[in-house]
This record gives sequence, C-alpha cells and structure tokens, in this order.
Amino acid sequence: MSHYRKALFPIHIYQTHIKENELIKDELSNNIEKYVKDKLLKIPDGWLTDSVQTSYESDNTNLQLFDTDSIVHDYYRKYLFKIFDKPVELSIKDMWFNYYSNGEYQEPHHHIDGSSINNNQSHFSCIHYLKYNEDIHEPAIFVDPLSLIRAHSVELDSNNYNERYIPKVREGSLLMFPSYLEHFVSKTVSTPDDPRVTIAFNIVLTKYGDDDGN
Repeated sequence: MSHYRKALFPIHIYQTHIKENELIKDELSNNIEKYVKDKLLKIPDGWLTDSVQTSYESDNTNLQLFDTDSIVHDYYRKYLFKIFDKPVELSIKDMWFNYYSNGEYQEPHHHIDGSSINNNQSHFSCIHYLKYNEDIHEPAIFVDPLSLIRAHSVELDSNNYNERYIPKVREGSLLMFPSYLEHFVSKTVSTPDDPRVTIAFNIVLTKYGDDDGN
C-alpha cells in the first residue's frame, strides 16, 4: 500500500540582506545613541521587559529618525519590492528602533493592533538587524501560532516538527513575516560595548498583483 505525507497551510518568513547597511547605520546610529544616552525613552505600556531601550510609541523620536524622505525608506522599499512575487504597492508605517546592551529581552508578541476600530492593520512586519554581532547576539525567535492546538495531537518523528524557528541572521539582514506571527528575543549576556540594534516596522499592502483591496 502506498502512502505519502503533505505539509498543509505553510507559514512563510522572508529574508534578504541589505548591502547598503553601512550607509543606513551611518544615517541613524549617532542619533539612536543620543536618545539612549540621554534616557529620553521609556518602556511602552504593556511590555514586560524592564530595560530595553526602544522608540516604540515615541512619535517625535520616530518622526525625526525615520523621516519618509530619508534614504532609510528608499532602501527598505527597494529590497521589499524584490521579495514580492507580484507587482505590489505598499506603505511603511510604525517604524521604531530597539536597542539591547544590558542583557535585555522582549517577551512573545505579535504586531496586530488590538483596536477593533483600526481598519489599517498591517499585513507584514519587518526586522532589520542594523547592528548585530553573530558571536554574542541572538536573533528574534518565531513561534508556531498553532502550538497550543498541536499540543493536543502527536507529530510523527519523521515530520521533524519544531514549534520554534530561529533564523540565521547577520548584520544587515532584513526579515519580513506575517504580522500575526508571534516572536520574542531571549535574555542574553550584557554587551555594553557592542549593542544589538534593530529597526522594526510594519507594512500595509494597498495593491498586490491585480488585487487592489476593493
């Protein structure tokens, strides 16, 4: 009797490398360091981590750092357009930085807005590893959104199933993933002389192929 197996309903993340990472780093690093040094940032409401330096929900900071006319948006759009398999129109929103230097972590979370009146939900989210040392830093870890449901079943050993995925990234890596996909950053050793700095942002698609959302 013949038999076969088939993976159903796959979830994809997309990874590329930004060759102009040094240019983006030169554009942003000094100002990011200034915000961190001057202690102008606070932990956003609802975040469990107690020490990570982030500009999330700091509108003035993000407007100054990530002006839509800056080279940052130009390079991100350049690489995002290469990822999609059909012509696409998109807008980049909610851009912020995360700065890890003292063993900080970030709890499991997703990028779906909890507001029931928000009709401008993001379709994809991105992480750009602006400053990243592969020898001492850790990437974001992604979690299977069906892990609780799968716990009531059994995966055959031959499926090699793992409810967590750890991408192999390096400085300049750009990840794109569905905004609903939960992810987190593990607590690590302190790296005060070599901070881990990422830029995160969300994407709204206004057109994908022939689909313009109408």
